[in-house]
Order: sequence, then C-alpha cells, then structure tokens
Amino acid sequence: MIRIERTSDGSIDAIGTVVVGVETSEVRVPLGRFEHHVDPGGLRSTPVVVLTRPTLESLVRAGAERSGGASVTRVDAQAGVPLGGGLLRAAMASEIVLVTGSARAAQALTAARALGGMALPVIAFDDAAEARSMLRGCRIDLDIALPSIDEPVRGRIRAVAAELGLFADHHVVEVDPRPAFPDLLASERSEPSLHGLAAAATGVLAGRVAVEGRRWR
Repeated sequence: MIRIERTSDGSIDAIGTVVVGVETSEVRVPLGRFEHHVDPGGLRSTPVVVLTRPTLESLVRAGAERSGGASVTRVDAQAGVPLGGGLLRAAMASEIVLVTGSARAAQALTAARALGGMALPVIAFDDAAEARSMLRGCRIDLDIALPSIDEPVRGRIRAVAAELGLFADHHVVEVDPRPAFPDLLASERSEPSLHGLAAAATGVLAGRVAVEGRRWR
C-alpha cells in the first residue's frame, strides 16, 4: 500500500513501504503533477523491466509477447522528469512497463518496488562493470531472470551472477530465453550476447508474471 502527500508546489509524492530482509523502510517517489486518481495499491505487482541498452528492447517485447501475450508500454527515464508518474500511467495502459535509460536505472528499480511493482533489471552478464553501474545505489532486493541455457554459456552467466552478488542479495530465477528468439534471430548467424539472453529471459519472466496477474484479476 502507498500513501499520497501533496508538496508545496502542488505536485504529488507517493510514499511506499519496502521490506528488505528484516528491515522496513519508507521510500518517497515523486509523481509530479499526476492528473489521475492514485490507486493505494500502486502498481499492484505489475512487472517493471528496466533496460540500459535500448537496442535490446525488441527482445524484451518478444519474450513478453510469446510467453504471455502481454502488452508493453515504454517509459523513457529522462532527467528531470518524475519517474513515478510515468510508471503509474504506463501501468494503466498495459500489463508490463519497460523503462529505458542507463543513468536512472537504480532510481527506476527503487521507484517500481516502492510503488508495489515487480522490479526486473536486465543484467549485462557480458559486462560486469556495466551491471554494477546499473545496480549501484539500489538498496532493495530485486527479481532477476538468469538465462537458462546450455553449457558452457550457463556456467559463464552464473559465474558473473555470483561475482555480482546476485544470489546473496536478490531473488534469482532461471528462465529459458528461447521463446523470444525464433523470428528475431532467424537471419542472424552469430549467437546472441549474454546481455541479449538476459533481455529475452526477463521479457519471458515478465510475460509469465502478467499471465498470473491476469488470472488473479
């Protein structure tokens, strides 16, 4: 549940409670001049996929579509624009929210979690430095899709995940990324990057979560 506070300039902030381990904290998420009624349930477990490389968006969308027929709305994490309002508006329009933009990735993940969404980062398993940069400043636990693929690629991915501390600090689930690939990679001769595999797996996981949400509703 979230509560709403109006600020002195007429904009709105949402305050959400986040539980990480045994610690409970409140996170303030600026919504800006939000023109809609704010559901106390916030995002209500809507999957929020955060992607630092926009070129991989098609793989996220393909995974979501082929695993659950789920609709996706993109939010661009622009500097100076309140992310919270964009997340809530996007969730009104579709079953999955996709956030692009590397500079505010940690902020987007935190806002999604505080607003009651399921925060799903697309991890750059082929670039540990980029992955660390994405997660830097994110003090919440996340749901992370680990591409379930044949060896030796699976071992490489798990080694990077261990190096990043994902198994210790977050909720990691192995997901088969292949549903995203049939059309997109039909004409490509090279194998997808580890980051591409992560984008596909995260899209598949988001699509499955959307299906479960649909059944619940």
